[in-house]
Amino acid sequence: MSGIKNNIVRLLTYLICTCVLWSCGDSDTFTIEGTVDGNATINLRFIYYTNGTLVKGLTAARDGKFEYKGVSTTPTVVEILDNDYRLMGRVYVANGDRIECHLTRNAPNAINVTGNEISERWAEFLNKNANLLESSDANLIIEKYITEHADDIVSTLLMITSYDASNDAYRADSIMSIINPEVRPSVMVEGFNALLQRLVTSTATEPMSPISGINIRDSLIEFNPAAKKISIIVLSDAESGRRDSIVPALKRLHRKSLRSKLQIGDVCLDRDTATWHQSVRPDSAGWSQIWVAGALASPGIDRLGISRLPYFIVTDSTGNQVLRTPSIKRVESFVDGLISDNK
Repeated sequence: MSGIKNNIVRLLTYLICTCVLWSCGDSDTFTIEGTVDGNATINLRFIYYTNGTLVKGLTAARDGKFEYKGVSTTPTVVEILDNDYRLMGRVYVANGDRIECHLTRNAPNAINVTGNEISERWAEFLNKNANLLESSDANLIIEKYITEHADDIVSTLLMITSYDASNDAYRADSIMSIINPEVRPSVMVEGFNALLQRLVTSTATEPMSPISGINIRDSLIEFNPAAKKISIIVLSDAESGRRDSIVPALKRLHRKSLRSKLQIGDVCLDRDTATWHQSVRPDSAGWSQIWVAGALASPGIDRLGISRLPYFIVTDSTGNQVLRTPSIKRVESFVDGLISDNK
């Protein structure tokens, strides 16, 4: 009888030690697992900052199911992208967390999250306001939340990921200051603050000058934003999700340009011409496509205070910027209105 008891004690001791060891090991990492809408089998990319370092990870979703383990001693925002670098969702996570999420391709605001109270509330807000966040009212709904929740770190998360500071960098700085410093740690907002400093440059919204570069035939070309009544300047690179959203929109706009005073300058900011050629070869573009050296640091581009890629600027016949936005949908809607008004 005592032998049985000893065996039971040893078994319980083993199980307890195993659980403790598993728990300790798990506290040194975080886990993000979940499903992709439609049971897709695709590669997923995971990108986040920790200890001043950019970390990139890759895993596969098989029949829609995936799991990724990472390490971050401080809370961080992990961006989840598909293999073509299109955003699928974001989560707030730190070591010891086990996050479960459901992702929908081409709809990052449709993310559902469990396992972390902050990520859950963040995802709940994104879901509830998905349509507004895709509209021109996005900043307003975020400002309303921040004003009502100045002590909530979700306010910081919304500010640094969903707020379009390019429309009014001074207002963005003012809205950021509403958030209690205790819930906007410098490690999370330093990138956004650096962006604001770039955007408040006096040259960012000045009339645009001609953009020089090379075309798809490697010949020198100049695109003059003041040459037509309406000009659309597209700033993107191979990792901007061009094929699925930008190029189809540009084709629709180009068809309208044939019967309107509209031109498109598709400025590509890839690191080299080989990457650019590979990216734009399937486009069959009828509009101007330009590659410029130096990407965002290129002379002329550097003065525009661009906040992200892709980015779009619409100008009038004097080169004045009448719209600045990261949304191609907003460009289409805005230009459609201009064309209708000028018929």
